[in-house]
Amino acid sequence: MALHDPPFGMNGSLDEALFQRLSTEIQTRFGILLPITKKSLLATGLQRRMNSLGLVNLADYHKILFGGEENDEREFVLLLDAMTSYTTKFFRHPRQFEFLAQTALPELIKMHGAGISRVLNIWSAGCATGEDSYTLAMVLREFAQHYPGIQFKSQILATDVSPRILGFAKNAVYEMEKVQSIPDLLKKKYLLKSKDRRKSLAKVIPELRAMVNFRQLDFMDPTFGLREEMDVIFCRDILSYFDRDTQERLVNKLCGHMVSGGYLFAGPSESLQSLATPLTPLMPSIYRLSHG
Repeated sequence: MALHDPPFGMNGSLDEALFQRLSTEIQTRFGILLPITKKSLLATGLQRRMNSLGLVNLADYHKILFGGEENDEREFVLLLDAMTSYTTKFFRHPRQFEFLAQTALPELIKMHGAGISRVLNIWSAGCATGEDSYTLAMVLREFAQHYPGIQFKSQILATDVSPRILGFAKNAVYEMEKVQSIPDLLKKKYLLKSKDRRKSLAKVIPELRAMVNFRQLDFMDPTFGLREEMDVIFCRDILSYFDRDTQERLVNKLCGHMVSGGYLFAGPSESLQSLATPLTPLMPSIYRLSHG
């Protein structure tokens, strides 16, 4: 998930007081920090939601957000979605996937029998449009070939706060330009081209889609509602949207859902070493939960 400044605003109709109230509310609900430099971004999100609802008066939309109706929580999710640009791709930060296959998975098998004597659990937290999640599925399918005659057992949980974007990810249809970062051999194995030659589209094969369970989840929920412990968590390029205290709380919550010796993958620009967590840095943006 990535937030970008928009090309237009609302001609000054978003005053300072309303910006402060909305930014505070968004931080309270989602933990996302909106500095004053993101005022035009918030204005664009407001305009998009008002257009969707057929509203021309900002005061009417204000009533929807703060009128105490049951749907105000859902509307704040839609507002956040309207001001969000999802920029990701398949095999983004490829060295992390190499580490996963060459180091993390063998270690988890050795330590816990993950994937062999029990299911290997991976969580793609903040999955956006699904590229990370399906990349993980490809990596797991390829890794399983190292164990012929054994049914390598794995499952991927993919979560995001936006119902709209989760719908896109579940559909698993991508423009051909979006899949160019996938190695050619894997494209042939795991993607189906559209039969309509006028459409430059590809769809992830059913076997890969079946490996991923998409679910709506807000990082600010007191409990994530997860029943299983995670062997691996990918939470990449998400933490930078939160202030330091929120980052620390969130990372510790993630650690609370990991097995001993599990792995957490962050974005390359996100350093967790200044946070008080039980994680040990292994290499830039890759951490391991301390044993015990």
